[in-house]
Amino acid sequence: MESSPNFASSDSYSRTAIGLHWLIALLIVCGFYLGWIMTDIPGFTPTKLKYFSWHKWIGVTVFALAVVRVLWRVTHKAPSMPRRIPTWQKGVAHVTHFLLYALMLVIPASGYLYSSAAGIQVVYLGLVPLPTIIGPDTALKATLKMVHIYLNYTLLVLVIMHVLAALKHQFVDRDGLLARMIPFLR
Repeated sequence: MESSPNFASSDSYSRTAIGLHWLIALLIVCGFYLGWIMTDIPGFTPTKLKYFSWHKWIGVTVFALAVVRVLWRVTHKAPSMPRRIPTWQKGVAHVTHFLLYALMLVIPASGYLYSSAAGIQVVYLGLVPLPTIIGPDTALKATLKMVHIYLNYTLLVLVIMHVLAALKHQFVDRDGLLARMIPFLR
């Protein structure tokens, strides 16, 4: 096995892509954590309402940053994977990345629609009221709640797969692939 190769700058992600990756990842972890704990708080306490607001603000921010990230990705080619990586692994990586991008957009949208169907307007950062797209609808609210929850668990599974694959490349394959997204590993 070969130790970590030195990647040329064209083999690494840009600083913008790296920054967006880690910022969105941090926000997703925070949003998931808030979503997890806020739903376990009984009743409508001030703390629960505050967590719901923060969760929504994180969702809106993730959506906006994901749009920027998708636009960046469309206009800036990702570095190619080393040829020694099996074709099936490259295929799985591409499908996983596509699904991660899609979920970064669809999950916040489903939460936003869920709030609208619940008759609750999202006020970003407590300052900017966002438009209500759909009116209150009890049946749609229940459906959108389940969609939002299931999509989040799908994201969790994909993120775990993504992290495990990155760790495999770093510690088992020792191919330097992780250094493309964590500059200090170079």
